[in-house]
Amino acid sequence: MNFGVNSNFFSSMLGGGISSSLYSSLGDYAMIKNGSYGKLVKAYYAQMSDDKTTSKTSSRPKRNEETKVKEETDKKEYTETKTKSASLKNSASALMDVGKKSVFTKTDVKDAETGTTTQEYDTDKIYKAVKQFTSDYNALITDALKSKNTSIARKGTTLKGEMTARKDMLEDIGIKINSDNTLSIDEKAFKEADMRDVKNLFNGSHSLSAKAYQKAIEINNLSSSAASSTSLYNSKAGYVASYAGTLYNGSL
Repeated sequence: MNFGVNSNFFSSMLGGGISSSLYSSLGDYAMIKNGSYGKLVKAYYAQMSDDKTTSKTSSRPKRNEETKVKEETDKKEYTETKTKSASLKNSASALMDVGKKSVFTKTDVKDAETGTTTQEYDTDKIYKAVKQFTSDYNALITDALKSKNTSIARKGTTLKGEMTARKDMLEDIGIKINSDNTLSIDEKAFKEADMRDVKNLFNGSHSLSAKAYQKAIEINNLSSSAASSTSLYNSKAGYVASYAGTLYNGSL
């Protein structure tokens, strides 16, 4: 019995998506009834699905090596800026300190001839601290002003402005602002300067050191964030950026 099903019926069903060879392999209605047809159709569409997935996976863009190198370079630069800003923060903090451990705390000095004891500034100690500050400032300002990160560059410009605003005061104690925005310190002129002037310039919460300290913290935070963002991009964000829209639309 074929229940009114003839060869034209099979041809019309199978001719559109599956070849006639598939029809011939079915044999007769009995094979459809026992499930052979259904299994073949499921296998066919499963293969189509696999081919589609493989095609989309293989079509995903590979990382561009030049871009990868650039990202790694950026991360290294931001990490270096972070380190340099931390160094300036520390040296500025040492000059700001008004406690007993302050470099501006006077010490007892005994005159060898008269035996008289007086309290004086430790000029060598102060010079060493200011020298470290200028060295750390030079390292950071060079990085900050040329940074590709506009926020870091702006902080660098502000820090440079703090120095420029005190140009005369700095020169009075032997510190010069160079054409490249770095500082140079003349040891002899510095040690011959009035240490009260040095203290007024570098010591306390409203001093030049305090201004530098604050900018160093801000640059440190920005460079740390930039370095982390670059690291994230290196591992994941490049892929996410390329496929975010497609994933959202449910196309993959």
